[in-house]
Amino acid sequence: MGETRRRFLMTLAAAASCSIATDGSVLAQVHNTKPFPTPPEAAEKQNPAEAAAAAKGDPQSAKRVALQQNEKEFRAGAERLYRLVSELKQEVDNTVTTEIFSVQMYKRTEEIEKVAKLLKSKAKG
Repeated sequence: MGETRRRFLMTLAAAASCSIATDGSVLAQVHNTKPFPTPPEAAEKQNPAEAAAAAKGDPQSAKRVALQQNEKEFRAGAERLYRLVSELKQEVDNTVTTEIFSVQMYKRTEEIEKVAKLLKSKAKG
């Protein structure tokens, strides 16, 4: 019985020394030498009207075109907001206030909020 213990301990010691002799690569972490991938290029965010004017080389006309485009979008948004609010007012006037508001009215108010936020962002510039 003493012989088997001795062999077991010698085998265990040999296995441990082999694992240490391999520079601890069994227990070491693998280092990735690949660099991070390059990020994709940014999407072009330039207004097409502004790009056409910038190609001409006149920065003032490019700015003027951009301001005119912004004004047209702002006026169209204000008109849409006015129409939505008018429709909501008519619907509220026709509804008895003791009843529960309809889902359609709730959705309309959400749409009004979206248009108002859009107009606010356009007004800021």
